[in-house]
Amino acid sequence: MNIIKKISIASMLFVMLLGFNSCNDWLDLEPSNRPINETGSPVTSLNEANARLNALYAMLRSYYLYGARMTYYGDALSEDMQANGSTKRTSSYYQFSITKDNAPSTFWTNYYEIINNVNALLTGIDAVPVFTEADILTRNDYKGQALTVRALAYFDLTRLYGYPYQKDNGASLGVPIRDENPVNPDYKPTRSTVAQCYEYFIKDLADAVALLKSDKNNGRFNKWAAMQLLSRAYLYKGDDTNALATAKEAVAGAEAKGYKLWTASEYTAASAWSAEFGTESLWELPIMTGETAGGNENIGYLVYASGYDDIVLSDDWTVKLMGDQTDDARYKCIINVTSSGKAGRRYLWKYSRQSGESNYGYGNVRVLRLSELYLIAAEAAARLGNQNADAVKYLDPIAKRGLETNTVEGTTVTLDRVLQERRKELVGEGHRFFDAIRNHKHITRSQGLTFPHLPTIQQEGWDFDWSYYKVALPIPKSEMDSNSSLKDQQNPGY
Repeated sequence: MNIIKKISIASMLFVMLLGFNSCNDWLDLEPSNRPINETGSPVTSLNEANARLNALYAMLRSYYLYGARMTYYGDALSEDMQANGSTKRTSSYYQFSITKDNAPSTFWTNYYEIINNVNALLTGIDAVPVFTEADILTRNDYKGQALTVRALAYFDLTRLYGYPYQKDNGASLGVPIRDENPVNPDYKPTRSTVAQCYEYFIKDLADAVALLKSDKNNGRFNKWAAMQLLSRAYLYKGDDTNALATAKEAVAGAEAKGYKLWTASEYTAASAWSAEFGTESLWELPIMTGETAGGNENIGYLVYASGYDDIVLSDDWTVKLMGDQTDDARYKCIINVTSSGKAGRRYLWKYSRQSGESNYGYGNVRVLRLSELYLIAAEAAARLGNQNADAVKYLDPIAKRGLETNTVEGTTVTLDRVLQERRKELVGEGHRFFDAIRNHKHITRSQGLTFPHLPTIQQEGWDFDWSYYKVALPIPKSEMDSNSSLKDQQNPGY
């Protein structure tokens, strides 16, 4: 049976409650097989729908996805961060040593498990009994959350396994789209194009925006978070008009509900990054004591100097990009370690442990910040070419918060200027690789600096753009072996 199959809700809830047993050995991090429920039973009550949503969010914050791997992936493949050794958890991605035979299957399996369970939830949610107007609003909100979760899963799968939309206007292969329930165990889907995938998850997000509540919903999607994802999807597609319009509406709506950018002093305070659900977090995943998502495999422990010490800032970021701007608020969000053997290394504190926690593995993950929404608006405006006023309006607060002299007022904002600010603002949050590749920019890892990149990087991984075949992951061997429909659909080069 191929991997795109229905995983039981019962087993998912069981996993959410008990957690996986985490250990320190990379070889033990692949998920075990889970029980299969081929019936894909639909939900029958609002309480059940809520429980299934809780399980979906638990999977998203696991270390297979945003608890660690999905968060560090976009930085490990960039020039701004580097694996702190050739055998670290981030090393295979950083070194571009992934092949069709050794590629981890966890992105694929976990996202399709989420998708299949969303499909089951959506199958019955419209028939769930409701008795009051409040019940109807709650049902709509749950449906909107489920659609947003599915859209995020497809968006991430497409940018992991497909080539950038603008490389060939979406003509290359993305991933299989599956929205039926139950899943036939003999189903062997082919890959849809990148364009078809974008059409699918953009529709999901647009539908979700119309259903979701606008109030803050800690740890869950609300209307503004879904709009941020929608504007990001438009931006990746190259639909700058819709990206700008959606981002502007989302900024205005979110700020009317109390969201706001941190001040420079708040940004540089460790307490801001360790506090939960601050004003800048449109969607933040809570990492709770005792559950699978936390502990030593979480991103907070991987970037901790006294933890697994897995991934650090590179001199491409600290020296070449930031230079002498050490007073920039973004530069102040790093720790310069002076201890023996690590002197001069710079570590992020964006994943600080939560108040009362002793383990750095229990730090919340801010997946969607208001600052990225500003940067989406600025980038879309800059690419449109005739919207400089908007480009200045949305880039200036981010640039000046970093350092007052960074103001872009009175200038013509270019795409490169926005991308530079994105590198400063979003480092360690999983964006740089995707930002460069989707804009057909080069990622160049410098040599000859004080702390050089590892010599074990594959030759093409030193300087590349979207023409390098490894900017898309290979379809996992387990899926290729079990799904005969994919035999001629492996990504080129693998």
